[in-house]
Amino acid sequence: MEGTENKKKTNKIIPIIVAVAVILIAGIITTQALLKTSGKEEYFLAEKKTFEQLEEALEERYEGELAWVEHSKENAVESVLEITGETNNPDFAAMGYDQIINNANITIESAMDMKEEVASANISAGFSGIELNGIEGYINGNELSFSLPFINDIIQLNGDDLGRILHEIDPMTFTGEENIDFTDFFSDSSLVTEDIEYLEEEYVKYLYNEIPEEAFESASEKVSVDGNEVNAEKITFHLSEEEVRAILKDLFNKMADDERLREIIIDQATYMNFASVELPEEELATFEEDFVSGLKEAADEIEKLKIPDGFTSIIWVKDDIIVKRDLTLSIESTENDSTATIKVEGTNAVSDTDQKIDYVITFADETSEETVNLSADLSHKDGESKDIVTFSAGGIVITIEANQSKLEDGGKSFEHIFSFEEDGVSNLSLHWLGEAKYEEDQMTADHTFFVEDGATINQDTLSIFVKETGSTIDQVEIPDPDQVKNLSDMSGEEIIEYFETDVMSQFEGWMMNMMGTGF
Repeated sequence: MEGTENKKKTNKIIPIIVAVAVILIAGIITTQALLKTSGKEEYFLAEKKTFEQLEEALEERYEGELAWVEHSKENAVESVLEITGETNNPDFAAMGYDQIINNANITIESAMDMKEEVASANISAGFSGIELNGIEGYINGNELSFSLPFINDIIQLNGDDLGRILHEIDPMTFTGEENIDFTDFFSDSSLVTEDIEYLEEEYVKYLYNEIPEEAFESASEKVSVDGNEVNAEKITFHLSEEEVRAILKDLFNKMADDERLREIIIDQATYMNFASVELPEEELATFEEDFVSGLKEAADEIEKLKIPDGFTSIIWVKDDIIVKRDLTLSIESTENDSTATIKVEGTNAVSDTDQKIDYVITFADETSEETVNLSADLSHKDGESKDIVTFSAGGIVITIEANQSKLEDGGKSFEHIFSFEEDGVSNLSLHWLGEAKYEEDQMTADHTFFVEDGATINQDTLSIFVKETGSTIDQVEIPDPDQVKNLSDMSGEEIIEYFETDVMSQFEGWMMNMMGTGF
């Protein structure tokens, strides 16, 4: 049992070490102050340039979409989605489903002003001769308002009053401390400038300074990349067992004792969990305790682990871009024979128009080995791109194909295919194709979605069409206060009575009008 427990601890620490290393190395490679004057700086500058090259490749392909997203952050915008379906399946026709699908429609009208923290949405639908209207929702600061087709009022709730209302309605389940901050809907999940500066100062620069200059060696070497010989600069980054232990132990303890770091992490966790009606304070307190204890435990367990080969990362650099990588880290327990190893090997062939990436990541211990493969074949020239990205692990293969080309009117056509394969058998592929045009203050797009299984399901079985338009507006319209029924002004008992009498009677009347008096 003791050996099993020690093995679990070894395997538990590996992800912590990897996660911390990835985060901090990512910070180092994005630091702007690096100058190419030493082996250490050359190494991290190459990491930075390689990351930026991939970022630029993505921006080239989706320049219009990214520009519209940025425009939407700075301006009030309105969008309309018109969704329809089509089937030519004889089996559906025999049962009459084709008429329902081919004549159904859904329209979603939405507007948003990120700066003013105001948003609205209106949903309408039609099927089998039935029209459904009046599904509305609004967010204005920390107030949520909504209406349904059968309600005469627009119901409003302030997020700060949620806990009180829930507790008054069900005191056995809710404490009264529950709340939702609807303004988080408009928040950007990325870190604010002050937090980024703090992390750079306290951790990125700290780690960079802790890594000794002597850990890096450079030499010229020919290397094979995608079948071609490349004259590259080989940079070896090696830390001994003692150096790895010392850096990680000090780092884990520093992070565990850092209240500001915990606040930053909690802020991010709060953003991701803003719509929960659980007990966020208790959940976040538990998360904070686990975070601290996990790091403290990792710092203590470091002394019980052997890292016989230390940490080694070798990169081969051509024109400031990493063209080949070989990284290895093995950790053994001093109390048993368990060993955990992570190995990363890969190549990255880059030209003016093409890029081929092939990476293999291996996780292994004495009983098992898991391998993750990532490959990408990217091509982009004169506004046309043909990209194939493949992920594979444990017999599962996911392939993403993305093709784009320019149109004469300045827009573009596109086709994306997401394929899933398991144990060599192709299961499903989702096709997304269409045309789009992005201008400074407006956009239009036509999308088509369908699924294929290579046998009985294809585009004729069912296709979904989405017509999308976006435009810039002066402001988002919100309901007149006279139309609003504010739940924040009511007690729990009054709210129950309102829903059991007014809302229920309105619902029954609406259903009778929809379905007839036989309801």
